[in-house]
Amino acid sequence: MSRFILDGFVSDELVGNLNNDVAFPLVRELCHKFGLRVLTYVQQGPQGIRKFQLCLPNGMAVGKAWAKMESDAKYTYYYRTPYYRKERGRNHEDKETLHSTKISSLMATIKRVGAVPSIPVMNDKKLRILEDAIGLLNGAMGNSGKTSSELSANEIQVLLCAYLGETPNGNHLTIDSIKCQKVLDKYNEADKVAVRRVEETKRFFYNPFYMVGSDEYGHFLVGKVKIVGDKQYEIIEPFKRYKNITEREDLIPVMTMTKLAYEDKHNLQGGYLPVTDKYDENLDAVFFYNTRATHYDYIWMVTPC
Repeated sequence: MSRFILDGFVSDELVGNLNNDVAFPLVRELCHKFGLRVLTYVQQGPQGIRKFQLCLPNGMAVGKAWAKMESDAKYTYYYRTPYYRKERGRNHEDKETLHSTKISSLMATIKRVGAVPSIPVMNDKKLRILEDAIGLLNGAMGNSGKTSSELSANEIQVLLCAYLGETPNGNHLTIDSIKCQKVLDKYNEADKVAVRRVEETKRFFYNPFYMVGSDEYGHFLVGKVKIVGDKQYEIIEPFKRYKNITEREDLIPVMTMTKLAYEDKHNLQGGYLPVTDKYDENLDAVFFYNTRATHYDYIWMVTPC
């Protein structure tokens, strides 16, 4: 029975509940057909229905499976995933849920609509959000934008005339040299920021960096990645789920410092990651998230290896 459970998450309780649940035949088929593993279960409703959290072998959660008895005294088997949506449904949950009284029919539908994403597809979904981390790092470097609104049209006309060696048509057209110097200094500083943004992005992201996420279960997903081109990434170390971050000795120092720095300022997902969007220069880490932590969404941190 333990072969159906994700490595590192086997327990006597989980093995017993899975073995005795009417949903086990469905879970078994999903594991055999798609290589999924059981992570845990959530118990819901007055009937105490167990919904088994299924994940890929690397620990990325992809869906839940369960069974319940309907009014006709027959069991219906269910599979729900946020990575597939039917065009029609009563509500959000219904659109994400496939069901049938026959496991074979449900399995055929799951395969036909592609309701179980592969590891490469899930990797791509996780890596896409790195654009947010890059933006936060760049933003922390300062403003590299330039605008002509610093000067009036008449002042710009004077500068153009001076550059082209022409005389302004109106004697009233003048420009304040002190103001020009301030604007020029601002533009020069923007150029320096732009250069620093490129340098820091290359230093941080074009070399291997840790990508660490924590979900609603309080577990951690860890991998090593680097950017190799425009929105192109190389996975240096495949993602893997850990029950506790202390299982990664190489991350204990930075995670401990992060906890000490933020435990009095922010909610800490998984006990370590602050729920915030920022680059922390002292820790040399970017913290970011798209939504609150769920069974499928993470609070993230990236930091150089």
